[in-house]
Amino acid sequence: DVKKEWREITSLPLDGGIPLFAKWHPKDQYLAISGQFNDVIVYETSCRRLLEGKCLRSKSAVVAVDFSPNGKILAVGMESGIITFFDAGSSIFVTLYETVIGTGGDVTIRWSPNGRVIAISSGSTFVLLDTVYSGESGKHPQNNSRFFVRKVIQAGVNFASLTFSPKSEWLALTDTRTQILDIKNNCNCVRVLDQENVLSSGWSPDGSLFALVGTRDVVSIYDARVKSPSDWELLFSISFDITLNTLCWGPSIKKGLQYLAFGGDDKRATVLEIRTFERTWEEILGIPSKSNINDLDWNDKGLLCIGDDDGVVSIVDLSYLKSGRAVNEMNYNWQRQGLICTMKLTRNLGRNAITSLRWLSSNAVRNNRNLLVVGGSDGIVEIVDLPDRR
Repeated sequence: DVKKEWREITSLPLDGGIPLFAKWHPKDQYLAISGQFNDVIVYETSCRRLLEGKCLRSKSAVVAVDFSPNGKILAVGMESGIITFFDAGSSIFVTLYETVIGTGGDVTIRWSPNGRVIAISSGSTFVLLDTVYSGESGKHPQNNSRFFVRKVIQAGVNFASLTFSPKSEWLALTDTRTQILDIKNNCNCVRVLDQENVLSSGWSPDGSLFALVGTRDVVSIYDARVKSPSDWELLFSISFDITLNTLCWGPSIKKGLQYLAFGGDDKRATVLEIRTFERTWEEILGIPSKSNINDLDWNDKGLLCIGDDDGVVSIVDLSYLKSGRAVNEMNYNWQRQGLICTMKLTRNLGRNAITSLRWLSSNAVRNNRNLLVVGGSDGIVEIVDLPDRR
């Protein structure tokens, strides 16, 4: 700082190599550095991406975050088992409702796509909350909490994963096995899937495919186009010699063409192209990370977000995959678009793990920005405003 006797303010990690050139942006917003390493690195020097009043600090690690489909409420789960719902539309975090579920530890929160119910697993306890129904008049006391408990399931082991189908008809809930539950029929189980040690699961946005990953080193993909999960057929069982912690699907643009991203202990996010009608798949992209990957989320605009064990959030623009054409039909110059630039956000680098992240839905009220909520083991939740693509 030249105004304070040239004292050092911070040092910038360059991942090895010798920096040979550095240049400031004319308005001092960015610093570009190049040298004897593979990348041109640009640091943003302002805090304009962080929304004022949208940073929360907790004594307990934040292990789950999720926006409501309309973007008005943010749900945050702590390692201690505390679940808090905040008003995401106000200028600061305002608590709407708070409860304690289970024993904490592994916590997962998911809103149904239609916004009617919220599924929460915490340790060995699963709770389904209704956001609309508040009880029968004259039978139940007046409910002022905004939520009504519809279902509670207590298991002998911790739950590892849960996810809703795109039309909010089914819920996949995993402990030692994965059960497909019928939401409209009191969460009755209609199918049990064979794969063990599942850590993450999810439907493609159009509901045609369902995928599972976990410690069994296998990616299982089911054909879910039939009406009932009891009639699903296993489409692919793909072996990988790693533990896979998380998966997410890319936007569905064309029938029969889907993209699936997953990551884990191999320090790499892998993207598969799945051609359903041909019953073929192809690994089209591998995005390296410097540590294990904990969470992934892919928004409708084509931005893939990666959270790792080192406190780094990486955002990769894969909107070129929304062309509706298979990668093998395009030339190399078209394919390499996904390798040009990665935006990275760091928080307590090396001393924090990014545990959960979620994009604000494109269907949210007044959503004209790319808002991302990030939670970590440092106990911080913050909402980040990312720039639109140019």
